[in-house]
Amino acid sequence: MRPAILRERDVPIELPDGVVLRADVYRDPAAGPRPVLLQYTAYDKSNWASVYGVINPERAVDHGFAVVVVDARGRFRSGGDEPFRPFARSGEDAAACVAWAAAQPWSSGAVGMYGASNNGVPQWQALRHRPPALRTIVPHFTAPEYGDGWVWRGGAFRLGFNLWWSLANLAPDQLRRAIARDGAAAHEDTAQALARALRDPDTALRALPLTDVPALDDIAPHYREWLAHPPGDPYWDELSARDAVAATDLPVLHVAGWYNVHLDGNLAAYETIKAAGGPAAERQRLIIGPWTQWSPALFGDACGPERRFPAAIDMEGLQLAWFAQHLAGAAGPGLPPVRVFVMGVDEWRDEREWPPARARATPWFLHSGGAANSRHGDGRLAPEPPEGPQPPDTFRHDPRDPVPTRGGATYLPNPAANSGPMDQSAVEDRDDVLVYSSDPLTAPVEVIGPVRAVVHLTAGGPAMDVTAKLVDVHPDGRAFLLCDGIRRVSAAEVAAAGSGPVRVEVDLIATANVFLPGHRVRLEIAGSSFPAYDRHAGTADGAAATPDDLRPAPRTVFHDARHPSALVLPVVPGR
Repeated sequence: MRPAILRERDVPIELPDGVVLRADVYRDPAAGPRPVLLQYTAYDKSNWASVYGVINPERAVDHGFAVVVVDARGRFRSGGDEPFRPFARSGEDAAACVAWAAAQPWSSGAVGMYGASNNGVPQWQALRHRPPALRTIVPHFTAPEYGDGWVWRGGAFRLGFNLWWSLANLAPDQLRRAIARDGAAAHEDTAQALARALRDPDTALRALPLTDVPALDDIAPHYREWLAHPPGDPYWDELSARDAVAATDLPVLHVAGWYNVHLDGNLAAYETIKAAGGPAAERQRLIIGPWTQWSPALFGDACGPERRFPAAIDMEGLQLAWFAQHLAGAAGPGLPPVRVFVMGVDEWRDEREWPPARARATPWFLHSGGAANSRHGDGRLAPEPPEGPQPPDTFRHDPRDPVPTRGGATYLPNPAANSGPMDQSAVEDRDDVLVYSSDPLTAPVEVIGPVRAVVHLTAGGPAMDVTAKLVDVHPDGRAFLLCDGIRRVSAAEVAAAGSGPVRVEVDLIATANVFLPGHRVRLEIAGSSFPAYDRHAGTADGAAATPDDLRPAPRTVFHDARHPSALVLPVVPGR
């Protein structure tokens, strides 16, 4: 018989500084003390997606747990008057919630944490305070590092994600709280600005300077803070959980997605713990599926039912088995160290390590007759390096007409139409996109692991952005994005190169894909991907650039014997 489930709403949790958080508790009142699963959320504990999106509390109670879902400080039903700042204080508050949960009469004293995206942040942050009752964490689609990866990537500001997340997920409750405190009249301008931005996000994303966001200034000051602190600033060190991750002794089940905006952070956390070699190193497990930020399987143009079904796994059941093992001593789910979904053949693959040791970093070199512009040009990609001179390829970067983002690891308005393995054909019709394609393959090429591009180019200006995409081209011409990256090249780097090209390495993070016979491997090179990243103005760096600063500039890519530009793929031999 299914146990009766008691749902206690708005249970108070008093923090050491007197702030009271509110929690919903799900438990079997007839059961004795049980392990506790805790989610500390900024997304409203009464919201269906927050409560049921990762683990169904009723199913968890059926499996012998109590569940606690807590509204974060300064969010929804919880106290805390200061504006909510993502990352800040979440660790100490989450640690206090762990201690509270462990002390309840219905608790066995063993606590595990779970949650996705920003709900994964307090799991990593709690490690900085290491509450004794915390026995394991299961962070989905998240990261412990924020200055390089979450807010910035490759030196560029992750505009689409940061702005849309702040507008759609954080600002509405911040506005509600501000109105409750000060009255509607005090925030009428902000309310109107937020409504306009949510109704017309494209206009909000194009606004310059980047700091000109009236919908957020009054209620979400973190956004201006982030723009004021580029990667490498000590500001980010104060928020980072990097050192705590390296020192942890906890078993961790890492859940990542090939098209998730935090894939780099997920992988870095796993690799950090493994490299530290401490007691937790052998108790890490990594699962990487074909997932975007919120989807259970592939989104995008390549996502038909024939691809969804192989990707589907009982992630909830895996988590419950993991928690039963580490909180109650039950038999575990029997996971290998690493399990990845390999696209192309659409199958799950078990690996001994990440990245797979058997994969070989293999360069595929850029070639052309000097006209690689668009997919209709003469750009070629081949394992053979260039011999002697080759004419370079030139394109015109115009920040007034940037190359549009089309799918990938994004979180943009209408995610179903803006994330995942989208067809890049329309983007590749543009002359400001250089396209290098292999000949049709006669045998499968399997790649699993980190991907990077090495590009030699001149800026035609004081600084520049370089974007790169790895694409799987099907025999019918459809070109599906696998992974991409960006690198902001500073004025100092350009100046140091003098009149010659700058060698730029672009991190495309990682993928797992089999390029099938008849398919082609493709690399795209451009100077922008908007609105995923802010536009490099050409005359001024940073958040202060205005529309008047947007100036076109040429970019020239070299791929001769002295400058062997290449796509570097982790090729698995013997496929």
